[in-house]
Order: sequence, then structure tokens, then C-alpha cells
Amino acid sequence: MNVNNNQGFLDVKDFTKDELEILKEILPFYVINTIYEGYSYRSIPVTSYGWPDNIWNTGDLKDKLFYVANLNINHNVFIVSRLDMMREALVQADMGDNFYLNRRKEKIVIYVNSRTNLVLSVFKHIRNALAHGRFAMYKIGEDYMFALESVDNSRLGLVVKARMLLKASTLLEWMKIIKKGPTEEVGRKRKRK
Repeated sequence: MNVNNNQGFLDVKDFTKDELEILKEILPFYVINTIYEGYSYRSIPVTSYGWPDNIWNTGDLKDKLFYVANLNINHNVFIVSRLDMMREALVQADMGDNFYLNRRKEKIVIYVNSRTNLVLSVFKHIRNALAHGRFAMYKIGEDYMFALESVDNSRLGLVVKARMLLKASTLLEWMKIIKKGPTEEVGRKRKRK
């Protein structure tokens, strides 16, 4: 889905002192030390924090992260495997061009290609939105809601690869979970009932 380069949420160019304090914590982890290897010379893979090599196969890390934001696939997480499916997914999720106006709940609409997994794709698109300035922050009570949009330049213009509404508290908690490393139960096979 093509998008306008001048989305409404990009109108505000300056950040408040409070927003800068939050960004000071978030930017190093998500942009410079991203867990998505190859997107920064200073990337830090999750295995460096003690997570097992097979963590992407077990689903344990995804479950922990998604629990924090109450994210559920096909409810407030919509995944497409082809970019031509993005427009339909954005409509289904109510994440069209004015997605930043509907900031009551955290949501993700994301393109995940066959060479990666959902969690790494989420982190890659958070990184891209932050690194390229395609985000805005909105005060929600004591928290901030991030409106994030990851796009790719194609011969047809800017193509949306992800739109996300995620709270600053969620992004900070995700950082803590990853940096803390696994707990004893992570990586073990789940017992069938």
C-alpha cells in the first residue's frame, strides 16, 4: 500500500523534555543495539542476553512480549506475508492513514517475510520507524503512545510495511525482558494437557 510522505502525525517536528527523556532510553536499544542483526553495526542478538538459539522456534519470548501489551494475533496483531495484502489488513485493523488518531489500544499491522519471524519483524519495523523519524508520541495519562510507521521506497513510491501503536511503557518493558534474559521455564518444552 502506497502512502503519502507527509502523513499528519509527522507534522510535529520538536519533542518535549519528557519525550526526549523517554527517547533517551528507547533509541539506543531499538535503533543502535537492535536485536535484528545486520541492521546496525552495534546490533546485539538476543543470544547475547542468554536467550537460547531456538527461542524463535519455541514462541516463549513472543508470548512474554505480547503479554505485556495484551497483543493477540487476529485481534490487535495483523500479519501479512505479501505486501499486496497490506491495504486489506490496515482496513481490518482500523489502521488507515489516520491510524494515529485512534490511540486507545496498542495494535500492530505488519508485513513478515518468509526469511524471518514475527518478533524480529516487529523489532525491525520499530527500528526503521524510529531511525527514519516516522513516528510521533502522544501523552496518554502518565504514559505515551507511539504511532510508528515503517515504509520502504519502491519505484511506485513509499510502501507501508508496518503500522504500530505501542506505549512507551510497553517498549521499555520489552527492553527489560530481553535484557534480563530467560527465566528457568523459557526454552523448555511445554507439557501437553
